Amino acid sequence: MTLDRVKSLRREEALAAAAVLGGEVGFLDCGDYPLNFTAANLDHLVDIYRSIQPRFILTNSLEDPYNFDHPLAARVAQEARIVAQAHGHKPDGTVLGAPPVFLFEPHQTEQCNWKPQVLLDITPVWDKKRKAFEIMAAQEYLWDYYTRVALNRGVQAARNSEKKQIKYAEAYQRVFPQVTDDLQ
Repeated sequence: MTLDRVKSLRREEALAAAAVLGGEVGFLDCGDYPLNFTAANLDHLVDIYRSIQPRFILTNSLEDPYNFDHPLAARVAQEARIVAQAHGHKPDGTVLGAPPVFLFEPHQTEQCNWKPQVLLDITPVWDKKRKAFEIMAAQEYLWDYYTRVALNRGVQAARNSEKKQIKYAEAYQRVFPQVTDDLQ
């Protein structure tokens, strides 16, 4: 299979998964193995952040010895957030506030120095999520793995909350501290 064909299949899978989830996808086309991110790509991502004003940013773990492109993607996502907040960058534009940055759970948590800090109940949307990741045919070996992880995180979420009916959950690590008015 050629690189162009792999790229085309991955694009089709991403679009189909986004359709299942009711989302939209934008492609920066920076490659994969290796990820080639330029200053122009960073500037474009900054413009996207400023345009959509995300409530949060979700990205890869900051370490991953198996996937060198994942930490780079995380660093770029974080750098774009910081640049998008800077009043001196394109000063005529609207700046970004301070959306939290969450790192989603890698499948080698210990190797990635990743620690769960936020547990999100995904029970109401589990069937839709499972259907979306089953579209990613190249990663079929992860379907059951992430189902088991979601069940385990669901147990943890139920035990760490008043909400005892959590069956499936996802875990995230935060990059920046949470700011709150109370400690509930």
